[in-house]
Amino acid sequence: MAMLVSAAPASALVQSWNNYRWARSGPLQITVGDNLTGYWAGELDNVLSQWSQAAYIDLVAAPGKAKTTACSPTYGSIQVCNGNYGKNGWLGYANVWTSGGFIVQATVRLNDYYLAAGGYATEAWRDMTICQEVGHTLGLDHNNAAKTDANKGTCMDYTNDPSGLKGTNGTLANTMVSFTDIAALDANYAIPAGNQLSHTKPKMLAGSGLFIDGDHVEMLAAVPEPQSWALLIAGFGLVGAMQRRRRIVAA
Repeated sequence: MAMLVSAAPASALVQSWNNYRWARSGPLQITVGDNLTGYWAGELDNVLSQWSQAAYIDLVAAPGKAKTTACSPTYGSIQVCNGNYGKNGWLGYANVWTSGGFIVQATVRLNDYYLAAGGYATEAWRDMTICQEVGHTLGLDHNNAAKTDANKGTCMDYTNDPSGLKGTNGTLANTMVSFTDIAALDANYAIPAGNQLSHTKPKMLAGSGLFIDGDHVEMLAAVPEPQSWALLIAGFGLVGAMQRRRRIVAA
């Protein structure tokens, strides 16, 4: 299902997923489309706030653009969706698309088949899953891939007990971004690299003013529209998609 991408940044990065990252010449402001429904409503803002502690990255929530729960990508953004994706072995699945070795769009799918029923239908599992998959869309790999050792206190650490309450993986909760994760992102994005997408440059989204004649005026600033899929292939040489799945193992 996954296709390997041949072009990638050459330098070794810290806690990196195949050295993938968003290109930047300055600060990154990445739009994250909120396509979440049900008990996921309101969940995204907290996660974006945590990842936005990184020095060079600001994740901004916006109305989702994915047309179905299949979670179609939108150029220059991350789209986050939930749905019943079936009994397929993963709680969450992050996809990134790259051009020239840098991420140009990404999606996160959260699998309600597991997270809405049974042993995985807990706040701790939901918090860990959405936090980890968004981390992958920034190019961050797992902090630790062993599920049976003590929790590291980060959502990027595999575990059988993200809450830290069962006593099987120690007492730390693996439900949030940790200082280690932020330090890794800061190191990976410290040196500007690649041609930053116009979609990810900080922009004014709206303006508001009270004029002397008493009229209150709201003005939307011009914001580039995401390019179409066809344009992406023709103009930017899309090379493929890398997929990261989060496998589940019974505790």
